[in-house]
Amino acid sequence: MENCVRFPHLLKSEILDGLDTDFKKNFLNAGVAKVYHKPTTIFDQGEPVSGMAIVAHGYVDISLVGEDGQKTFLARANVGESLGESETIIGESCAANCKTSSNTTLLHCAVADVNAALKNPGFIKNITRIFHNRMMFDNWVKHITMFGSVSCRLRNYLYVLSESTGTVRETQSYLANMVGCSRQTINRELGMLREAGLIAQSGSEIRVLDRAALGEGLVL
Repeated sequence: MENCVRFPHLLKSEILDGLDTDFKKNFLNAGVAKVYHKPTTIFDQGEPVSGMAIVAHGYVDISLVGEDGQKTFLARANVGESLGESETIIGESCAANCKTSSNTTLLHCAVADVNAALKNPGFIKNITRIFHNRMMFDNWVKHITMFGSVSCRLRNYLYVLSESTGTVRETQSYLANMVGCSRQTINRELGMLREAGLIAQSGSEIRVLDRAALGEGLVL
């Protein structure tokens, strides 16, 4: 049983990329798995963390609440992606809110295990790469927010959010907050996407029918 690992698909996660197989298995097996049957906030903005987490199943949405109380969607962590690494390493409070989807499984990794893993130069390199990719994503979000039209911003967000399942389950009010416009404008833009055959809607569920066409011409 020494060679077994609970979540073998996580051996390919970015944070463990290129590392020794035994190192990967030991790191994953040291973690504590927890299933969240209902949407649950696992990291609270401004609060300390007890370690990082890796998404084993489902996804986690990351958002920021500004001083004015406005909630802004930042990113979605899908299977194999990690959360809370920087806070765990430097001992700072959480920079954003992290909320799971329904039926999400996370592998929680304690501070001590992360600190031990940092003795491996490859692990440090992987974490640095993750931070770099997040900075690139943040730059992309700033670009489309500042320069893109409402239509462009909405299509960008739908394109990103539909990557893993092809479906986006969010209310029009939530999308309006993300894009930075009124709910009425979102309703009109979604109607145009439906007429173009790019999406289909059922309540708060948006199913992307042609993701390639949805992303055509966008700054990604």
